[in-house]
Amino acid sequence: MPTDSLFTAVSGLNAYQNAIDVISNNIANVGTTGYKTQDITFQDLLYQTQAFATAPTQTLGGTDPQNEGLGVKTATIDNDFAQGGFQTTGINTDLAINGNGFFILNSVNGSGSPVYTRDGHFGINANGILYDPSSGLAVQGYTANSAGVINPNGAPSTIQIPLGLKSQAVGTGFGTKTGPTGDTEFDVQLGGNLDQTLYLQANTGAATPVTISTTIYDSLGNSHLVNITFTPVTQNEAVAGFGTGIDPTTTQVTNTAGTATSVGTEWEWQITGGDPTDPLTAELAANPASATGFVFYDQNGQFINTTQDATGAGPTHVAGNPAAQNQGNLLTISNWGSPANNSSPTTAANPAAIALSFADMSSLAGSSTATTVSQNGYGQGTLSNITIGQNGIVAGSFSNGQTANLAQLVLATFQNPEGLSNIGSSQFTTTANSGLAQVNTPGNGQLGTIVSGSLEESNVDLSNQFVLMIEDQSAFTANSKSISVAQQNDQTVLNLIPGG
Repeated sequence: MPTDSLFTAVSGLNAYQNAIDVISNNIANVGTTGYKTQDITFQDLLYQTQAFATAPTQTLGGTDPQNEGLGVKTATIDNDFAQGGFQTTGINTDLAINGNGFFILNSVNGSGSPVYTRDGHFGINANGILYDPSSGLAVQGYTANSAGVINPNGAPSTIQIPLGLKSQAVGTGFGTKTGPTGDTEFDVQLGGNLDQTLYLQANTGAATPVTISTTIYDSLGNSHLVNITFTPVTQNEAVAGFGTGIDPTTTQVTNTAGTATSVGTEWEWQITGGDPTDPLTAELAANPASATGFVFYDQNGQFINTTQDATGAGPTHVAGNPAAQNQGNLLTISNWGSPANNSSPTTAANPAAIALSFADMSSLAGSSTATTVSQNGYGQGTLSNITIGQNGIVAGSFSNGQTANLAQLVLATFQNPEGLSNIGSSQFTTTANSGLAQVNTPGNGQLGTIVSGSLEESNVDLSNQFVLMIEDQSAFTANSKSISVAQQNDQTVLNLIPGG
């Protein structure tokens, strides 16, 4: 009957109109951050059986069934989760996922159901919460404890960056130890060169010291400027309270590995206050033995060891052992000065034993370039910036030069991501066919990594969409022609009636 072809053609119109709608939506979202192209597929509808199949006989070969189709329907509308390109923004909180996974968003207090997105255009609100500005939902992850340790276990929660977070002051001598390879026992690491020519000149009576300045910190975070003076010590030169200078042609000093080594040059180091108004200056002047030692270099200008005995016969440092006063590599401060000089008028800073490493210094003929490479003290700082690494760790940078881990983002994957439901705003929710969210930190398992300062672009291929639109538009037009033909057939039937 002509009416069958009418409804068959109508099903075609509906199906291809759906296809054009999907293509239009793809084209409209060509600039949408994190958008994933949708693909539509079709299936034929039920069939009317005009004749059933018959089995072969001895005389006939059998007949095939005669099935008349009744049209087409939309089978699936799937998301194509292929990777999109990256648009660089330079904003630390703009994030893209390189690989599989979705960001997890939820209400700030975690009372809602999570949603998932590839749109990483995030910001930090007035309460320090890392969130999606378009929906107000908070980014989920793990928060570090006060020591900066992140425990990536349990249910993730809202990531909050503490605005105005302080970095506690650490006095020099109380921080993480540093030093040359294999001997991390020191608080201040010195480097550069002491001009060997100055040592030779000192033998003629023209001793020229080398002085550098550096800053150390007490336990309350107050900074103190000090001078480190290196003075060449010549043979048989009397150094008050510390003996006499060595004879390089006969004296050996034990190096840090325990081997007696011939000496080329000897230098006295002494630390004095660099600010006359700082009470520490007077303390150091009153206790010079606590801030004096001797450093020895071999005939090739390379470091041998230190001791507090100018004769080189005193105790020397052994690699891996703590520094000591009599080894000549320790600055002892028993009193930083009047409490009024510190941040609290009634509390004095703690005494400090500051280990000094000279192992990276040399004594070669050439200009003196002595310098302080590093020291482990610092004053109090305030959070000034954050960075987000490929593993999702949010690290805070403080005004005192320190960094600390604050949190870590998590990502979610699904057994069947095509089973997720689009809810708009570049967000998805789980369905019965997507499977449960599998949560982990970026870079683990099949999860991708984070690209900070970038956003993922839409993966829509415009040229492909236009070709599909032409194809579907042609199919829509053809189905409309089928309706015209079916209408003409109906009219022909009506014309069979006399007077019709």
